[in-house]
Amino acid sequence: MSALKILHDVVEKGNLSRIKTVLAVAAGKGGVGKSSVAVNLALALKRKGYRVGLLDADVYGPSLEQMLPKGLEPADDIENPKKLLPGMTLGMPFISVAHFRREASIVRAPIANQIIGQFLDSVEWGELDYLIIDFPPGTGDIQLTLMQKGQITGAVMVTTPQIVATLDVRKAIQLFLKMKIPVLGVIENMSYFLEPISKQQLFPFGRGGAEALAGEFDIAVLGQIPIDPAVSAAGDQGESLFEIGGVAAEAFEAICLKIVENQLVQPTIEVEQSGPFHLGVMGKRVSLHELQKRCPCARCEIQKKCDENVSLLEFSLVGRYAIRITFSSGCSRGIYPITMLEQLAQ
Repeated sequence: MSALKILHDVVEKGNLSRIKTVLAVAAGKGGVGKSSVAVNLALALKRKGYRVGLLDADVYGPSLEQMLPKGLEPADDIENPKKLLPGMTLGMPFISVAHFRREASIVRAPIANQIIGQFLDSVEWGELDYLIIDFPPGTGDIQLTLMQKGQITGAVMVTTPQIVATLDVRKAIQLFLKMKIPVLGVIENMSYFLEPISKQQLFPFGRGGAEALAGEFDIAVLGQIPIDPAVSAAGDQGESLFEIGGVAAEAFEAICLKIVENQLVQPTIEVEQSGPFHLGVMGKRVSLHELQKRCPCARCEIQKKCDENVSLLEFSLVGRYAIRITFSSGCSRGIYPITMLEQLAQ
C-alpha cells in the first residue's frame, strides 16, 4: 500500500504536522463500544508515557466528554484568534462537540463537515505521539472528510462477536482500504464473560467475529476485550478504567503494546512538478494534459476538450489516496487517485 509525498513548496503543513501518528478508531456502526475502546486506548497509551490527544468526531452523538474526568474546557487562543486551544483531561488535549453544545446537534452534513474541519485545522494540538480519532458510525460524508483532511496513519476496527455486527464493520474496513488508509487490525469488544468462581470464559454474544474479519482482510486480531462491569462504571462516572483495574484494563494494555509495536512503513510515491506541462511521479513524467483529460468534474465533462499546453498552478494532498490539482485552465475540482498516477507513470 502506497503513501503519497508532495515535494514542492506550495502546500503548507497543516495543523496536524506535529503529530507523529493519527489513529482512527472505527466500526461503521454504533453499539459495539467503539467510544469506550477509543478512550481506553488513549488512556493506555498515556500510561505508557506517550503524548496523546483525543478527538471525538461524532457530531450527532458525542459521548467521550461523559467518559472522561472533567478538566479544562476549550478556549480561544489569545495569540492567534484563528486557533482554538483544546480542553485538557488527565494531561490529554481533547475536543468534542459536547464541549460547545449540550442539546441535540440537528445539523445537515455540510455543517457537520465544517465542524470536523475546524477540529482538524483550528485546534492547537501541539506535539503529540498519538492523536486518537473516535470515528462516528457509518461510511458517509463526515467519514470521508476525516479521511481526506485528517492525515490518518492507520485505523483500528472495533467489532463484537455477532455476525450482524461484522456486516457493517466489513463495510468500514472496505472504505478505509479504498481510501488507502492501512488497517492495523480488529479489536473484538464484549468478547466473553469471565465466570467469577470457575474463571471459565462464557460467550453470551457468540464467538469468532474478529477472527472472521481478520481472515477475510488479512489483518491482525489485536485483542479481545471481555465483558467487565468496570468498563461501564468508569465510563458512566468519568473515571479512568486503569484506576479501577480489572481484566478489561489488562486487555487494553496488551492491545496498546501491539499497536505501539506495529510500525507502519509504507513505500512512498514521490510527486513533484517536472517542467511546465508535467508532473514527476516515481522518476517518470506524467502529462498534465493527460491528467486533465481524465477530470471528472461537470465543467470538463461538458467541454470535452483540454488545451494540450495546460500547465500546473498548484497541487495538494487529498488524504492518502489522491491529489487535487489546480490547472492553468482554471479547473481545480478534479481529484486524481494514486492508482491513476501509478498507471500513467508506467
